[in-house]
Amino acid sequence: MFTPAPPTVDFEAAFFSSPAPMVILHTDLRIQNVNHAYEQATRRQQDELSGMHMFEAFPDNPHDPHADGVARLGASLRRVVRDRAPDTMRIQKYDIPWKTSPTGFTEKFWSSVNSPIFDPEGALVGIVHHVEDVTDVHMELRRIRRAYERTETPTAHDAEAQSRFVRYLARVDGERDRLERLEDEVDQLRRALTSRAVIDQAIGIVQAERHCAPDDAFQILVGISQRTNVKLREIAAALVHHAAAGDSAPLLPTAW
Repeated sequence: MFTPAPPTVDFEAAFFSSPAPMVILHTDLRIQNVNHAYEQATRRQQDELSGMHMFEAFPDNPHDPHADGVARLGASLRRVVRDRAPDTMRIQKYDIPWKTSPTGFTEKFWSSVNSPIFDPEGALVGIVHHVEDVTDVHMELRRIRRAYERTETPTAHDAEAQSRFVRYLARVDGERDRLERLEDEVDQLRRALTSRAVIDQAIGIVQAERHCAPDDAFQILVGISQRTNVKLREIAAALVHHAAAGDSAPLLPTAW
């Protein structure tokens, strides 16, 4: 029974529209792309950041003698390269450049996950750096802690601190749920980016064999997927593997 192939997902549109702030880094840690959520979180634009080294764009705050954001993020990114696996960081104080701040930096706390991107042959070609700005939650906890420190006996201040702590816990639960949803979305997008790289290679292979435009090559792949009821990324991976093996036989039946 013929089963139509599922609609093609626009991975680029999904990346840019995701509410999860994300950066795609080259393996040399230069910024390849950022999405709109990341632009909003950092108040920096894609045109400004593209091509910059991550730690050139976001150096340690020179006014903070205890700043270790570069060292800790750098260590996490190196673990991703070494282990070829995602690395989840603990909450990290990492101040960032801020044009409206008198010092040129603003205090920020982040929750970060760094994940590898592979090409069809399994080589590491990039890293997805996903961050969540948790500064407001961290500051609320700091205010609550200070309220308790100022209060040695049960007073109205103590009651207010307890009330604020209850509200904080409720907010943390909501933020945790949101973060889990965003991490799932980031993982899906990471896999999608890897699949997109395979599909793009397959399109190039079809173009070379059929001497056609990229759109026409893509439609050929879609047609094969529909006729065989095999997912498009699997068709693409098979073509890439066939080409890499150096087989001189035609990659595609002439009927397609």
